[in-house]
Amino acid sequence: MKASNKILHEKQYAERILEITGDTMFFVYKDGTCLDFKPNRPDFYIKEEEVVGKNIFSYFPLETARKMHKEFKKVIDGKVLSSAENYKLILGEEVKYYKCIISKFNEDHLIFQYRDITGRSVVRLKLEKKINDLREVEKAAHIGLWTFDSLTRIFTYSGYTQVFCDNEEEKTITFDEYITYIHPEDKTRVENWIENYLHGKESQDTISYKLLINGKIVDMRLKIYNREVYTNRILLEGYIQNTSEIVWKAERSNQLKSAFLANMSHEIRTPLNAILGFSRIIAETDNSEERLQYYDIVEKNNMRLQELINEILDLSKIESGMMEFNYAPVNLYKLCDDVKNTYRFRCQSGVDLIFEQSDRSLYISTDRNRLFQIFSNLIGNATKFTQKGHISFGYKKVDNQIIFHVTDTGTGIPAEKLPKIFDRFMMANDNVAGTGLGLSISKIIAEKLGGKIWVNSKPGKGTTFTFTIPYISVNGEVKRESHTFTRYTNNKESTHKEIVILVAEDNQSNYDLIEAMIGKTYKLVHALDGMEAIQLYEKYSPNLILMDIKMPNLDGLDATRIIREVSPKIPVIAVSAYAYEKDKAAAIESGCNEFLTKPISPDLLKDTINKYLKNT
Repeated sequence: MKASNKILHEKQYAERILEITGDTMFFVYKDGTCLDFKPNRPDFYIKEEEVVGKNIFSYFPLETARKMHKEFKKVIDGKVLSSAENYKLILGEEVKYYKCIISKFNEDHLIFQYRDITGRSVVRLKLEKKINDLREVEKAAHIGLWTFDSLTRIFTYSGYTQVFCDNEEEKTITFDEYITYIHPEDKTRVENWIENYLHGKESQDTISYKLLINGKIVDMRLKIYNREVYTNRILLEGYIQNTSEIVWKAERSNQLKSAFLANMSHEIRTPLNAILGFSRIIAETDNSEERLQYYDIVEKNNMRLQELINEILDLSKIESGMMEFNYAPVNLYKLCDDVKNTYRFRCQSGVDLIFEQSDRSLYISTDRNRLFQIFSNLIGNATKFTQKGHISFGYKKVDNQIIFHVTDTGTGIPAEKLPKIFDRFMMANDNVAGTGLGLSISKIIAEKLGGKIWVNSKPGKGTTFTFTIPYISVNGEVKRESHTFTRYTNNKESTHKEIVILVAEDNQSNYDLIEAMIGKTYKLVHALDGMEAIQLYEKYSPNLILMDIKMPNLDGLDATRIIREVSPKIPVIAVSAYAYEKDKAAAIESGCNEFLTKPISPDLLKDTINKYLKNT
């Protein structure tokens, strides 16, 4: 059948056209009563039998009904011929968007057309969100948009570069004028870059350069993402970014790292010089008192060297995101007492280390080693800057957190350095030994433990570092901590030559050191790798094994697993230069009873051996 050219005007097609338009229709009396209703689809949320004869506004959410009624009144009162507004409907878990067109049918009646615009509204809202997100990124990164017209030679820009503009309003400047702001060293390079792009010769879509504005240098970056060629002109479009902050941070980081490397070279060589020098003198002197004196010097420098290595390792862990935390019951009083015993002889002459009265019975779940590390860093710093008076520390429980402090009567920190005192490589005094990492690492540890750290200081009067961690109660039975070591001396040391210890160690010097520590007490058998360790185990049936981890042919972990298959009870103590918690876990998982990290102190090694051989 041939359709009429006037089909939209012919009455027999009206119902079909109404169906195709896709609008839900309400025929409403001037008091709001719905007299007729035709939904555009069967699953419309209002049914005909529910709305006809009732007030139409009662079937919409209250806020939507109020807005609709306001438009309804405008049409009824003749203020407008019709109203077309968009409305948001929240129907349970579903959100819909509708356009409602209210038109006057006659003096007493109105037509409501409801059109579902959910699809395009959702797209529009998502687009608006993306635009807003992009705007916030532009603000944070100091980015704007730019265009260059080859015909007018006009440079148009907008955005948040904080150079010539700081909003979305478009501004213009001739390219010739813009060039006058470019640093003389970059001017020709930028001009050539633009000209090459206009002629399609340039392959690099980004260029960095400097501007000179009011005597200050501003680092900028231009990026081209579109090149449109017209009949008589070429239009370039792209991003422009103020990179001054990025460049400054990069340069500052390089400067700090360079200073750090130079300082580390000095810090490492200083204790090494003492260790190497006094080791030779110890070997040459016959005076026993001098030997003890030189030994103490070597021991102190050994400890300093180990602290340096630990700080570098911690920095490496932080950079790689591998810093580990192991929670267990910790008695805070015992921990702080250990801190005092560790540092009581490291204070300068005339300086007292005071552990303030604190709750002896307070146990919490936390990482003991990391907490000890924070105290070590803070008290270690205090010993460097305190020549007289005291260094005090302690803790207290306040609500659901533990508050710790370390206070000294030292030189204090200059006010200008306080805001950045926790930055990496930052040092309060460049003339004092250190890496500039301790406070930065302490801050990261405190925050990883769920707390925070801050500082108060007055130059000439002293400094207080305060840090917090959450109070996490210990559930179940508390295992009492014990960290007491027996001090061994050669003249009182008993011998157990009938006890055989297998030492798996591929480095001869490390074996010689172990032999010097315990060779007079026990019979030692030396294996150079994991394979030989298994063979010597079968041959000698040792009472205990000291197992290195990294060895040729077969490593210590695999050797331990094999030995465990035939002897589940023999004590195996891992002795390794690996220092990460994951390495300890791997050793324990393979079957080792204990894990000792090199360098090992003689007392710790002997105590650990005695712990497993006491019933032998």
